[in-house]
Amino acid sequence: MNDTPRRPSLLRALAGFVILVSSLVVLMMGIVLLVTALQRGAYNERPMIEAFGILSIGGGLLAAGIALLIWELSIRYGLPR
Repeated sequence: MNDTPRRPSLLRALAGFVILVSSLVVLMMGIVLLVTALQRGAYNERPMIEAFGILSIGGGLLAAGIALLIWELSIRYGLPR
């Protein structure tokens, strides 16, 4: 096990924040695509699949951004591993 002290990183915090904000943009785009596809009556068609795909990408980005921020804050405030 590596016992070197971990140091806070501004780059990690900034990357987490940027990924978190970009995930919110992607999620809003996915919601708009989903609503427009439903308004056109495109159930079980290509627009629905694209909307759900974009929503899943946004969810993945959201999880990655939150994980990076939690990781950075745990290092910054010395929470146990």
